[in-house]
Amino acid sequence: MKKLILILAAVMVFLLPTFAQANVKCPDAKVQMLYPTEEKTFIQLEGQNWQVLGFVGDEDLPTKMAIAQRAKQQNQPVELTFKNGHDKECLSRNDTSAVLKIKARKEKKNQN
Repeated sequence: MKKLILILAAVMVFLLPTFAQANVKCPDAKVQMLYPTEEKTFIQLEGQNWQVLGFVGDEDLPTKMAIAQRAKQQNQPVELTFKNGHDKECLSRNDTSAVLKIKARKEKKNQN
């Protein structure tokens, strides 16, 4: 019985990091452009490459679009969150992984 518990504990130690991997948050940046196509909508933030905001038919795409458009109009930065494994600096173009979450951020003020 003790051996079984030790084996299960060892398996959990190896599997836990796989389940506990965090999502990737790209650096805050202002929305430069939004580009809808027939299949997906792309977003480009200042200093970053094009990313997929969402795919046509995604339930949350209209909400993501509204947040992005409002942030662009108000000149506010946004934070994009992707599944783990995405380029952390968002410098690479990715046509397959859609944004999980877009969040408008407050502009950081200089503290001089």
